[in-house]
Amino acid sequence: MHIKKLLIATAMATLCCLIMYSCSRQPYGLRFALLTDLHVTPGQVAEEHLQAIVDDINRQQIDLVVVTGDITNTGSNSELDNVKRILDGIKGGYLIVPGNHETNWSESAGEHFNRLWGDDKFLHATGDFVLIGFSTGPFMRMGDGHVRTQDIRWIEQQLQAHGDQNKRLLVFAHYPLAPGLDRWHELAALFKAHRARVAFSGHGHQLRLLNAGGIPGVMGRSLVLRGGDTPGYTLVELAGDSLWAWNKIAGEPVGAPALAFNYLDSSVTDSLPFPELPARAADYGHRVTGPFFQWQDSVSVFTGPLIVGDSLLVYGNSAGWLRAIDLEVSAEAWSTELGGNMFGTPALAGETIVTGTTDSTLFGLDVSDGTIRWTLKTGAPVMAGPLVKEGDVYVGFGNRAFACVDAESGAVQWSFEEINGYTQARAAVAGNVVVFTAWDTHVYALDRHSGQLLWIWNNDSPVKLFSPGNVQVAISHDKVFLVAPDRYMTALDLKSGTEIWRTGRYQVRESMGLSHDKSEIYAKLMNDSLVAVCALSSVFQTNWIADAGFGYDHNPVPLVSDAKWVYLGTNNGIVMALDPYQARVDRMVKTGNSAVNGMMRDGGGRIWFTTTGGRIVGW
Repeated sequence: MHIKKLLIATAMATLCCLIMYSCSRQPYGLRFALLTDLHVTPGQVAEEHLQAIVDDINRQQIDLVVVTGDITNTGSNSELDNVKRILDGIKGGYLIVPGNHETNWSESAGEHFNRLWGDDKFLHATGDFVLIGFSTGPFMRMGDGHVRTQDIRWIEQQLQAHGDQNKRLLVFAHYPLAPGLDRWHELAALFKAHRARVAFSGHGHQLRLLNAGGIPGVMGRSLVLRGGDTPGYTLVELAGDSLWAWNKIAGEPVGAPALAFNYLDSSVTDSLPFPELPARAADYGHRVTGPFFQWQDSVSVFTGPLIVGDSLLVYGNSAGWLRAIDLEVSAEAWSTELGGNMFGTPALAGETIVTGTTDSTLFGLDVSDGTIRWTLKTGAPVMAGPLVKEGDVYVGFGNRAFACVDAESGAVQWSFEEINGYTQARAAVAGNVVVFTAWDTHVYALDRHSGQLLWIWNNDSPVKLFSPGNVQVAISHDKVFLVAPDRYMTALDLKSGTEIWRTGRYQVRESMGLSHDKSEIYAKLMNDSLVAVCALSSVFQTNWIADAGFGYDHNPVPLVSDAKWVYLGTNNGIVMALDPYQARVDRMVKTGNSAVNGMMRDGGGRIWFTTTGGRIVGW
């Protein structure tokens, strides 16, 4: 009896598969597998799970496979190579975009993904459908997702060129079109104007229906659901006006759909809460003052600004151009193409500007006209901003070394190669000691003249993503202060590296700074607040804490201060000036909704900053 029931069930499942496949041959019919949030590390069980779902997909009758990112854990080259090897076993190929685990913690600064798959976006027409996919970052930093300015322009161009009213547009990205993606509302409006029918995404690890700014949104399931150990993926069928989505378990028959709805019916999204729109400046309850200067680049920007004298601002953009703006006439002074993307803020050494790129090159350029004076091949992407001290440049060569370079000639003075992760944050110098961090859980102190290791410290955690790798440490009163993604604040002895104090009292992450008189350490917390800690004491001591009301924020921006104000930047284009004597916000400015990269104070006390959206601002 049980065998008979099993045979009937098997026959019914086979019949359902045949019916669904026949639907995909009808007008506006499509059947595909959606893979997302795989998080595969070589040698771990997720590798076997991914192979199991690839095998399962190859047994299905489907039209295509789409992968929407977070295919690895740390975005390392070896992890990417391993996942590609397995995914390349999919019969008929696949479309792919990266997730935040590929764009945030990448030792190649995202370059290896593009080398393997050719691009981090796609446009694909099949039958009655057009599929568009794009990267949602964030790029080499924690914080909200970000679609590069040039990618938004590419999307607009593709939609104009392929805007066939008879074809149905499907959108694919890792982040959903919702809060958590900085310009989601702009993208949702753009896609809606071009009659996008469904927006597919990952990131949330569970199969569910979303309101993607007025567009039906389908979030795919992860390789393994939380609390489970059975691999699976999302199977999607479109036929006529209907969409079905299944929680497909590897090796098991297709069961009942988890989602089934008319994806052409606007009431589908009407019944779901509309995502909360970005807050306006007035919503924060602080005094708002406008910027006195704004400049918009044509592409995204990930470096902070360098102010030279009172009239020149230099920054690097994501298309590989180092640009200088003449602030007196609000015009470009010069622009030099360097080739690779730039993440570290440039530095000035006499008449030479020093900056590094992701194509593994360090440059020295003439500050007057941008002429390249020298180049140095570093063997790995340069992601950290250089630090200049007395004609010496201290900078990390990605995951290969930390080095001292002569600013005039570009010659390497010494190179320290005993690191196991890439360097991303600008180093700090005090006396004869240079201190830097890496994505290998360590803080290093070297003799700045010889490169000899003085001491090394780590947080006792094997989790590399808890490293202080993107933290610019502060040095004061013979102490090294740091925060980190493990949400601890630590003080170390500058001479020995021994721990003076370490606390998890406040929810710190990667944003900190030093007061103008070096008596206080400032740290931005992940929810609303700024804390000031005594730099003089040998025990942890809170001087004051201010509720700045900026909300949840984990965007890494070093804090800047002067005798009157402390400045902090956020993930949604806000810079706030706080009064450290009253422990309150005095004023703020908001320029767009993209993250602040870095800030610099000029000789007149004005603050300059850049945003990932490509805006350069004076306030």
